Amino acid sequence: MQELIQQLQEKVGLTAEQATQSIDVIKEYVKGKLPPFIAGTVDSWFAGMAGKTEEKGDGIMDKAGDFLDHAKDTAEDWAEAAKNKVTDFFNKEKDKH
Repeated sequence: MQELIQQLQEKVGLTAEQATQSIDVIKEYVKGKLPPFIAGTVDSWFAGMAGKTEEKGDGIMDKAGDFLDHAKDTAEDWAEAAKNKVTDFFNKEKDKH
C-alpha cells in the first residue's frame, strides 16, 4: 500500500495523511458496491497490501488483478452453492408429489 500512497503523493500532490485517507475512502466505496460475501475480500486485499513489501514486478495493477480474480472465484463459488441449494429444494419438492 505504501507504493499507492507514494503515487498519490507524487502524482496528485497529496500529503501522506491525505493519501491514506483517500485510500480508506476508496476502500469503503468499493466495499459498499459489492455484495457482502465479497466485501470482506476488500479488507483482506488492502490488509495484504499493507502487510507486504513490494516484490519486483508485483505492482498495484498486478494486485488489483489478483483481487478481482479472487472476487470472481468467490462469486462463482457462491453462485454454484446457490444453484445446488435451489436444485436440491426442487428435487425434494418433486419427490413429495
